[in-house]
Amino acid sequence: MRKNLISLQYGRALAAMAVVAYHSLLASTAFVQKPSHFVEAIFGRGFLGVDFFFVLSGFIIMHTHVNDAPTSKEAVSYIKKRARRIYVPYLPVSVVLIILYTALPSISLGNRDWGVFTSLTLIPSSRPAALSVAWTLIHEVMFYAIFCSSYFFRHFALFVAAWVASIVAALLVGLTIDIPLIRVFLSPLNLEFVAGMASAYACTRISARWCPVLIGVGLVGAATFFLALEPQPYRVLFGLALAPIVTGAVLLESQNPPLALGWLVTLGNASYAIYLVHNPIVSVVARASMSLHSWALTMMLCAIAGTLAGVAYHFRVEKPGMRMTFKAEHILSGVFQTAFKFAIRPKPVP
Repeated sequence: MRKNLISLQYGRALAAMAVVAYHSLLASTAFVQKPSHFVEAIFGRGFLGVDFFFVLSGFIIMHTHVNDAPTSKEAVSYIKKRARRIYVPYLPVSVVLIILYTALPSISLGNRDWGVFTSLTLIPSSRPAALSVAWTLIHEVMFYAIFCSSYFFRHFALFVAAWVASIVAALLVGLTIDIPLIRVFLSPLNLEFVAGMASAYACTRISARWCPVLIGVGLVGAATFFLALEPQPYRVLFGLALAPIVTGAVLLESQNPPLALGWLVTLGNASYAIYLVHNPIVSVVARASMSLHSWALTMMLCAIAGTLAGVAYHFRVEKPGMRMTFKAEHILSGVFQTAFKFAIRPKPVP
């Protein structure tokens, strides 16, 4: 299977734009005025882009690492790759917000409570991260940690099945747990990561002739839950419906690669950066455009500014940061290996 899947890059771009539109709608409503019911109904569902990211994350991890050898060396390599991918772009944004909220506590319209520990580590605690969208990254880190067990646990599939069963059981009985770590572990949203893994596995087992069926069934399910009067309770079902669409799209691309639209691929590559920086930018632009007294213009300006800022962050911070940390990691690894060899080198006999 191809390593770089254009169809998934397109999906990333659309999901990022949906989340940007959602937060732009919230900002324009909070600082200017409430938009029309139709606009609110459509763009108010933009948060569902997060569910696509969860499914896609499960797919990518499974697709990328399913053939890794079950050794501690491969596990360390996996941990370094995942940590570099999520923390290098995230930490600069988080640190800036920590400083900003510390210096100007009232700058947030909602006067958000936040904690330094979770803001820096993405480990769940009683206080959320300073960056509002970081709650999704906490779920990502949890999933990365769980997948890491596949390098040490021979029956990883059974472990995942037990995890799913625990989530479903907790959901059915209405179990409420105050311990943040367990609450994230048993969140129904984790089912979307599992669906993504199942989608990647299905791509290696299902013939491409099933593409129309998979995509058709997925579109019907996704449209049903997208158009629900209250989509929030059905977001997990919406995410699960996306899994067969992802499988069908990847299988279809294996037969007929789609045309690579440069600007859309760029948005897909920059989707994580856009996701990280857009909300603070949207908030600033919404405040600055209050005097326009137009929710439509404010929302448009917020969406454009948030997207452009994310693309700029991708090229100016995310990509250089990833390269720098990768080089630094190799340099440090070489230094430690040299020092270790020197330390264990046999001493000459006098």
